[in-house]
Amino acid sequence: MGEIRVAVAGVGNCCSSLVQGVGYYSHEKGGLGLPHPELGGYGASDIRFVEAFDIAASKAGKDLSEAIFSPPNQAPRFSDVKRLGVEVRMGPAPDHVEGNALGNIVRAEEEPTDIVEALKHGKVDVLVNLISGGSDKASRLYADACVEAGCGFLNATPAGVASDASWDSRFRDAGLPLAGDDLLDQVGATVVHMGLLEFLNSRGVRIDESYQLDVGGGTESIDTLEKTRETKRSIKTSAVMGSIPYEFPLVSGSTDFVDFLGNGRDSFFWLKGRHFGGASFTMDVKLSTLDAPNGGSVLIDAIRALKIAKDRKVCGAVPAICGYAFKRSAKRTSLAEAYRLFREFTA
Repeated sequence: MGEIRVAVAGVGNCCSSLVQGVGYYSHEKGGLGLPHPELGGYGASDIRFVEAFDIAASKAGKDLSEAIFSPPNQAPRFSDVKRLGVEVRMGPAPDHVEGNALGNIVRAEEEPTDIVEALKHGKVDVLVNLISGGSDKASRLYADACVEAGCGFLNATPAGVASDASWDSRFRDAGLPLAGDDLLDQVGATVVHMGLLEFLNSRGVRIDESYQLDVGGGTESIDTLEKTRETKRSIKTSAVMGSIPYEFPLVSGSTDFVDFLGNGRDSFFWLKGRHFGGASFTMDVKLSTLDAPNGGSVLIDAIRALKIAKDRKVCGAVPAICGYAFKRSAKRTSLAEAYRLFREFTA
């Protein structure tokens, strides 16, 4: 099938796990944690990183293999990454940042790279947008660059791109695939909450109230609390609410930052409902995970699926990918249905 030439924007913790995971699963074929060793003829070993962009002085100018372990990254190291020969270029930073997570990052003093030229030079198939949440202007600059350069765009951030009809039209007119927005983690709080509600509903249970609250450490948690708290809460609540065919009081979002949790996250779920004969019940669940590895599996799947879409000349936002891999999908289906549609599309 050939290789999948990938560019990454934002060399943070999620990027670190993605790059490590591609190397790891290129050798551990069918290994634990990767649900699809092959999709449409593509394996993890077919993914090749050819361009990378970031704004931090600790990362710009370094080889991608080194930058993924540079501060403030805290992603666990589970794979030895050899030198990739991909220098991290200075990315655009048009978003106003003051008193937020980016305030802790020392920006490189270089001029931003011409993203369009870099994507063309790298003959990029898919650009993966992993920049800081809340940097909506930068996200749209990268999306625009993809349209100009002729490559697919995978938006893992909460910025409304794939869920925006105008961007869908732009990519459709350009004959390019698009997927997003806001990555749905492999064992993340949102997907677990959706799964619990769908299961209970399928058993004839009526849900009366529910909440899911997150406490985490690391730059992602700071960023969520200070820049995207309300946006993320809206996206997560909408995604979870879509799991049940009726409305009920629901809260879903981040609540606080705990520095010593590092890249960890604790999620707390509470559900109240009624079952046979109107008997009531409550359920308390706690989930503890690491942020960075949680997105790796889904990203490897979504990258390969977007390349399949590009090969088949499927253009615009691809519903089968958006529903499977992202919270902010234009059309929400059950987890089982989303998985089925994804498997059918990539078969």
